[in-house]
Amino acid sequence: MPSFDINGTSGQEFTVGVLDGAVREQAGAELRSHGLVRLTRLGGRDDVLLAAGQLMSSLWRHRDADPDGLTVIRDTGRHAGRAGFAGLGRGALALHTECAQHPDPPRLLLLACARAGDTGGESLLVDAQTVLAELAAHHPAAIDALAADRAAYFGGSSGHFAPVLQQLPASRWRLRLRQDDLARFSPDADAHLPALRQAIDRNTQRLCLTPGQGIVLDNHRLLHGRTAFSGERLILRALGEAHSALALGPGFPAPWSMPNPTAPQTEAEPAGTPGELRPRAAQMTVDTRYCRPTVSW
Repeated sequence: MPSFDINGTSGQEFTVGVLDGAVREQAGAELRSHGLVRLTRLGGRDDVLLAAGQLMSSLWRHRDADPDGLTVIRDTGRHAGRAGFAGLGRGALALHTECAQHPDPPRLLLLACARAGDTGGESLLVDAQTVLAELAAHHPAAIDALAADRAAYFGGSSGHFAPVLQQLPASRWRLRLRQDDLARFSPDADAHLPALRQAIDRNTQRLCLTPGQGIVLDNHRLLHGRTAFSGERLILRALGEAHSALALGPGFPAPWSMPNPTAPQTEAEPAGTPGELRPRAAQMTVDTRYCRPTVSW
């Protein structure tokens, strides 16, 4: 069964400024294999933009982004307790994929540490490939429920119905998840959330980013979150589509051999309203008893 190795099989770090040609192809291989690329020697905002430009074909203009496309993730002092703004406080951030409420979320997420907090603020990462493998082995009915077209509704009045685990052609999958008040699940999917939560808990890894370090995640494969922190932690975030040279392909490969589906699941919004879905009773959080040891570079 494949497992997520935070360091990658090669343990390779990529330096900003040389992420082109053969080096960019190597970064693509890391993303295809592990869903993650490690960056180092990020000197500041310009370096983060340069790295994003070398790995992404275009930047997303997120709601909270600055004019250059980067979002400053920090405690603003005014967003605590607001649905959809948890990242702009200092509390724990539940594991999620970025922009789950959009019909087609961005493929890549870049997180760069500009300033570490005094305590806490560890990044939490989970590879959906290991979660899918665990569900297949122990809770196969959960996959069926979570792969339904109407498994979840993400967002507010202009949100989106979508599977949590979407089956794609060629035995590939795509993950979409958020765990806050802007996520509602169908009765069938809701019944299997405990199994999903346990699989996520058991496969959660911690990562300490220090200033100048960054990671690029496959947003269709990896969940990310963070622990609560104190101090003036500051992260720069970029979202975008993958550069063609990375050759990612759709989703991630299934952790088993299975027949190809005849057609991909569609994500068109069916008739209905979010009120037809059951709200989550409580926010799912990471059980740190099952977290693997913290990794630092």
